[in-house]
Amino acid sequence: MKKTTKRLLSVILAVVIIALGIGTYYMVPLLTMRPAETGRVLDTDIYALKNNNSTIFFFKTEDGYIMIDAGANQNIIDESVKPEYGQLVKNMGINTADVKWILITHTDGDHIASLALFQNAKIYMSEDVDRSGSGRNTVPSNIENDEVVFLKNNQELLCNETIVKCIKAPGHTDGSMVYLIDRQYLFTGDAFKVVNGKVGVHPFTTNKALAEETIKNLEETINGSSLILTSHYGYYEKLEF
Repeated sequence: MKKTTKRLLSVILAVVIIALGIGTYYMVPLLTMRPAETGRVLDTDIYALKNNNSTIFFFKTEDGYIMIDAGANQNIIDESVKPEYGQLVKNMGINTADVKWILITHTDGDHIASLALFQNAKIYMSEDVDRSGSGRNTVPSNIENDEVVFLKNNQELLCNETIVKCIKAPGHTDGSMVYLIDRQYLFTGDAFKVVNGKVGVHPFTTNKALAEETIKNLEETINGSSLILTSHYGYYEKLEF
């Protein structure tokens, strides 16, 4: 009986240690994340919408909005506004129908959840996103491949008169991509983390060595941008390496 009890206690202790380890692995990095708050970003045509522990960005053009990523869930419509109007968070003045382009930095669940809310938008993502399966780094299950424009490295899009340069940034996921808008605003998704103004490898990265290479490759673009906007760590006018 005593041996059985000891074995049971050992199993319970092992489970607790594993659970604490897993919890630490996920929770500690989350505590360092400081997503941008909802509102206009400095003196620009960019608007931030905080959604759980990440930020969705909207870039205003003369013909509608470019949206960067699609959030962690669908709770981005202001409950005080009737759903049929499709109005986003109160006081932002953005309607879902006015979002014409959605740039996906990568297809983790916290970046694609609200895609279905934007019926008038064309969806863009890296050609390295897996088009065949389900799970991480795959085309979201609620959209079809023919609804997506798959982008090549350094490809340029013209959204109305706004130029978007699409730059592959693998490491966090194979299909990660960053977007340079109007040659000055860099939207980075989870290509790297920022702690105390310094760039580092993003937590939960699938390939650390590749992420480090991506950071090195992006250094010139980052230094040449007037504003760097991340999904989980806010936005910056300058970063250190």
